[in-house]
Amino acid sequence: MKRDPLAVVDGRGARRGRRGHPWIYRDNVVEVRAAHGDAVRVVDRSGRAVCLAAYSARSKIALRRIGWGEEAPADADGAVDLLLRAARRRGPPPSGGCRRLVHADADALPGLTLDWYAGHLVAQATTPWADRLLRERGREIAARLGAASLLHRGDAPARALEGLPREVEALVPGTPEVLVAEEGGCERFVAPWTGHKTGLYLDQQENHRAAPSWLGGEVLDLFCGEGGFALPLAAGGARVLAIDRNAEGLERAARAAERAGLAGRVTFRCEEAFDALARLEAEGARFDAIVLDPPPFARRRGERAGGTRGYRDLHRRALRLLRPGGRLLTFCCSFHVSAERFEEAVRAGAEEAAAALEVAGRLEAASDHPVRLELPESRYLKGLHLVRRDGASAAGGG
Repeated sequence: MKRDPLAVVDGRGARRGRRGHPWIYRDNVVEVRAAHGDAVRVVDRSGRAVCLAAYSARSKIALRRIGWGEEAPADADGAVDLLLRAARRRGPPPSGGCRRLVHADADALPGLTLDWYAGHLVAQATTPWADRLLRERGREIAARLGAASLLHRGDAPARALEGLPREVEALVPGTPEVLVAEEGGCERFVAPWTGHKTGLYLDQQENHRAAPSWLGGEVLDLFCGEGGFALPLAAGGARVLAIDRNAEGLERAARAAERAGLAGRVTFRCEEAFDALARLEAEGARFDAIVLDPPPFARRRGERAGGTRGYRDLHRRALRLLRPGGRLLTFCCSFHVSAERFEEAVRAGAEEAAAALEVAGRLEAASDHPVRLELPESRYLKGLHLVRRDGASAAGGG
C-alpha cells in the first residue's frame, strides 16, 4: 500500500511551523518519505500534525506551508480552491487592468505568482509543487477565473535552484506578444513574454496612482522602468525626465506616452542611473521632485552592507539635484535591507548632501501584494515620501 507523503521535523521545526512561519529549513527535517515537489503532511517526532507543506529535495527551505489552518488543501482540487479563494479575496479583476491574484507564500501557495493583464493570466512557478499544479490544472484555473489565456513565465532564475528548466510556455494559448492594460491610472504596453517579472512590476500600482497628488513641476524619475511613475505624473501636469537602462522597456513607455498624448510632457532617456546623476549635477540641473525606485541593491544577506552604502550614495547624489521645498519618493525592494536600515541610509545621504528632510509618509506595496506578520520576507518593499525643508518652497503637490 502506498503511503501518503510525510515529513518529520524536530522540535525547532515543529515550533516554527505551529507559530505560523510558512518555512521550515532542511536542518530541522528529521525524515522525509516524499518526492521532490510533493505536498506532504508535516508532523513532529511524536506524530502530531504541524501543517501541510510543499517539499523540496534541493532547497535550504525544505518545507513551505500550503494553506493556513483549516484552509490546508487535501489534494490538487483543494489547492485549486485555495488559489481561487486568494484571487477572489481581491475582488473581481479589472477587465482592462492589472492585478496580482496570487502572491506566492504570502497567500500560502508556495512559489506561485499569478497576475491578471486585461483578461490574460501570466504565472511564475519557482517551486516544483507550484510548477506541477500549473501544468496539471492550469487550463482549469484559467477557465474558472474567466481568462482568455495562461502564460507560464518559467524563466525566473530561482527555478534553477530547484532543478526546474527555465522556459516560457503557453499553458492556455492566446497570450499576445504585447497587450494594452491600465496600470496606475494610465494605459501601458505590456510584454508578457519578455517583460520584467510577468510583464510588469505590479507592486507600485497604488503609489503610481497617488503620485500626481504629491509631486509636480519638474520631476526626475530615476530607474523609471516602463514609466510606472512617469506616465501618471505627466498626465497630472508634471514635466518628467525619466531615465532607465532598459531600452526595450523605455520604448514601450514612450509608445504609451504617445498613445496618451503625453509625449510633450515626458522625456525618456536610456542611461545608467549613477552616470545620469553625475551628468545632471555637472549640467546644474535642479528638480522640484525626484522619484527613486531602483532594483534591489542587496539580493543576498552578504550584500547588505554594500547595498546600504549604495542607498546612501544614491541619496547623497540625488538630493543635490532636489530644490529646497522639493519632494522625494524613494523605495527599497531589498528584503535584506530593513526599513530601519534603509531610512538610516537615506538620512546619512541627506546629511552628506546638506539636505534636511521631513517624512510626509511611509509607503508599501500595493494591497494585492499582502504582507503577513509571520512572514517578514513578504514586506520587501519599503518607501518614503519626503519633503526637503531647508529652503524656500518648490512646485509640487499638496
